[in-house]
Amino acid sequence: MCNECLNSLTPADVTVRCICGEALGFLSAGAEPLCGVCRRVQPRFDVAISFGSYDGALRRLVHLLKYEQLRPAANVLGAKLAEVLKRSGFAEGDPTLVIPVPLHPSKRRQRGFNQSELIARCAVRHFDRSRFALHSGNLRRTRATTSQTGLTSHQRRENVRGAFVVTIPGMVKDRSVVIVDDVYTTGTTLNECARVLRAAGAKQIAVATVARVYRSIAEIAPNGILVKEKDVAALVEAAAG
Repeated sequence: MCNECLNSLTPADVTVRCICGEALGFLSAGAEPLCGVCRRVQPRFDVAISFGSYDGALRRLVHLLKYEQLRPAANVLGAKLAEVLKRSGFAEGDPTLVIPVPLHPSKRRQRGFNQSELIARCAVRHFDRSRFALHSGNLRRTRATTSQTGLTSHQRRENVRGAFVVTIPGMVKDRSVVIVDDVYTTGTTLNECARVLRAAGAKQIAVATVARVYRSIAEIAPNGILVKEKDVAALVEAAAG
């Protein structure tokens, strides 16, 4: 990528965020920072952190890594993820495990690598190694899942339920954890990863992605009318490609 494109990689301009990281237009005094989705099903993680919106040069860079196997792109994406994690102050002072979302072995063989692991590995290089440690392999995907595209929120949760397992719970018990993925689309997979890590005893959990699809933009139909939930999911996933 040229310097002009790299310089265009700027953080999302979001003032008020939900726990899940969704942009909120405003927040009333004393109100919980929850979007409509999180009011119905509160996330199993404590906070979601993303560098920028999944569009423009950031989207192209993610695609270069994920679909064109341009592995050096992970260096830039990892640096951007580290940048936003440092600003967040998550688990400040605590030893923290950085855990990439795992691929099913069949998917990893097909792709040749796990893009989330590459991004996490590059991000860790920008941190104090005594505090942040890459911890891959303990969180495993035990079964392949079907595409989430077109599924309702309930169907998406059922699709990934039981798809992940922590093989050595003692390694995460009472630890702060950052779960890393490339893009936050609906958050269903990240939430399931957080659920099994929480069950294994993780103390604090953040999910961190380089990019995010903001529903606040995707859920507005061209005529400006809010659409139904199943249509929101389709629009969000379509925006994510």
